[in-house]
Amino acid sequence: MKNNFFKWLVLLAVGLVAGANGGNTLAFAPILGDVAHDLGIGIPLAQGSFLGIFLFVVAISIVVGGILADRLGVTKTMIIASLAGIIPNLLFPILGHIFGAVVVLRIFQGFGAGCVFALIPLVAAHWFAPEEKGRVVGMGMTMLNAGMMVGIVGAPMVYQKVGNWRSTMMWMGLVEILILLFALYISANYKKNEPVHTTAAHGQEASGWQTMKSALHNPTTYIGIIMCIFISWLLNALNDLTPQYFALNAPIGVGFGRMKAGQLMLAVQVGTILGGLIGGFVLDKIFKGNPKPVLLLGFLVTAVSVYSILFPSVYNSFLLIPILGLAGVTVAFLNPAAAVFVAQTYPEKIVGKVVGIWLGIGAFGGGMGIISSAICLHATGTYVLTIRLFAAVAILGLILSQVLNRDVKLSLTAERN
Repeated sequence: MKNNFFKWLVLLAVGLVAGANGGNTLAFAPILGDVAHDLGIGIPLAQGSFLGIFLFVVAISIVVGGILADRLGVTKTMIIASLAGIIPNLLFPILGHIFGAVVVLRIFQGFGAGCVFALIPLVAAHWFAPEEKGRVVGMGMTMLNAGMMVGIVGAPMVYQKVGNWRSTMMWMGLVEILILLFALYISANYKKNEPVHTTAAHGQEASGWQTMKSALHNPTTYIGIIMCIFISWLLNALNDLTPQYFALNAPIGVGFGRMKAGQLMLAVQVGTILGGLIGGFVLDKIFKGNPKPVLLLGFLVTAVSVYSILFPSVYNSFLLIPILGLAGVTVAFLNPAAAVFVAQTYPEKIVGKVVGIWLGIGAFGGGMGIISSAICLHATGTYVLTIRLFAAVAILGLILSQVLNRDVKLSLTAERN
């Protein structure tokens, strides 16, 4: 069928837009000192204004993006997300001298970054067969994570060439225009290639909201939200914990220093990028599309891997880098598997909303993980309690993942009838 090839182009377009917005998410981080100096503000204010507020907006916009995706469809939401990322980049050279304007432009970029999250599982639900959903969501999440890595690595490289942060962001915007053009091409050809059996799947909006009301009365929805809070906790705590634990001197940490800690952190990041692809393959090929064993595996291996770094026999051995890489891989299993669960078990007309709620509210767990790490460190003077808490949260997430009800779609249909 003609849509067999086109569906992969749809996934590519959504993945590229997600990657571009991911790049915008972290591009400010490595050049934050230059941004602060240029605007005449302190780094703490810059961090809170350009990174902290941004991430808060992303979390809210994931929920909003899910609603938009269900209401407007994939292509319109994709274009909105793309424009929300590109236009601020093109305006930074003009308005980048004004602190308030930079904050507003970053808010728009946060909105774009949040909107794109729900599109990946929605594309999986709308275009792909059940046995393909794991790989599809894994590929989309991998492109998102790769985009973040490009932002971290690429922004300093471009800055080195152009000499200021405003031009750096402008060049990123110019590259993103190419992605927008591809997204516009997909949008123009979307309807005529759309699968016949799903063209009327959204139905009337009222029935969609009625279904959503039923979903909000189902315990699985809230179990999933709490599980995603734990997932975000683990993702952010791992990224916050790893470099500091290995860099700082005993008794706080291991005392490897910044350089080696950075190399070890790279193992986590590479594992995180590859985890979506590997997890999607494991889900489709080994567990035949069932996300619950993948969630179990992700939580369990992440807990064991991270807990093991407490022991000198691990962190002083050749096993350390493979173990950290494994932790990065398996923690990256979790969000894609959760998104696949939603795509498989909720009616398609509310997939965007449910994914938005799960991942959007779940995103606040990242802040909880970082704050709890700081509290534990302040109370004990070491990272031991933080690592133990990390493992405990992973085990709690594992338990929740196994009580998720895969018959939600049937129960919601029964409630409506």
